[in-house]
Amino acid sequence: MNLDANPTIQELQELLRRCDDRAGHHVLWVSKAGDVAIARLPKNEPAINFNELHPEMQMRCETFLAGNEYVGPEAAESTAWVAELLDSLLREWGRVKGTPAVGYADQYCWAGLDTDDP
Repeated sequence: MNLDANPTIQELQELLRRCDDRAGHHVLWVSKAGDVAIARLPKNEPAINFNELHPEMQMRCETFLAGNEYVGPEAAESTAWVAELLDSLLREWGRVKGTPAVGYADQYCWAGLDTDDP
């Protein structure tokens, strides 16, 4: 799914559906090219390392904690949740695309952070 290619709710639902909410925490992130990905965080590794491992990242959501059904088949079936998430992604993408900062969502209140911030 790419945010510059008229993404659909169905595409985001498919990304969410492929995840296992009980397997661990997940991060939804967007590359500088607009590609959306969801990655499961390795157990016992701080989320801060995720940013360092993905220098191509333009923005990301707050970490989706395991067991809260932000990802997985149940999350994908919640049309309201997926529509809200897609709307938030598109809104923030228009704001941070091409900037030197990494956009970060804390409870879907997006704020730009410099990539040098810890």
